[in-house]
Amino acid sequence: MKKSRFHPFDLTLDILGIFAILALFAIPAIFYERLPDSLPRHFGSDGLPDAYSGKAVIWVFPVFGFFFYLIMRFISTLPELINLPFKVNPSESESQKKKYGRMIRILNVAVIFTFLFLTFNTIEIGLGNQTKIPAGFKSITLFLLLGIPAIFLIPDWLKSRKFKS
Repeated sequence: MKKSRFHPFDLTLDILGIFAILALFAIPAIFYERLPDSLPRHFGSDGLPDAYSGKAVIWVFPVFGFFFYLIMRFISTLPELINLPFKVNPSESESQKKKYGRMIRILNVAVIFTFLFLTFNTIEIGLGNQTKIPAGFKSITLFLLLGIPAIFLIPDWLKSRKFKS
């Protein structure tokens, strides 16, 4: 039996990302006919819409998200492309590649779910079910986009400082 080169958690992340991409296209398709002719295309820092476009704008996140997912998924298979801000112990190089490939997969899924969240909320605002992006969205997004890399990078950076000495 051939052994998979990916850990089950990595495969789970890939499957989750694919389902999120499918949902990213399915949700606008389901609601498209009911949407008004004008939808929010930009939100201010308070979460309120401050610019509008035609309802076709609802496809921006799905299309952009799909290409983003493909690019990040490709990069996750080549983690040696990541320029780390510290030297890696040569004996740990293979485990580091797997670790940072996983970090990219986690970030990829987080970004796609962010697009999914924004798409759904844009639809809800367009249908009049809510008036703005929920409070806390910015904080959660910042934590995901900055916190996930920090969780992976800081321990290795601290370890590399010990390795140098």
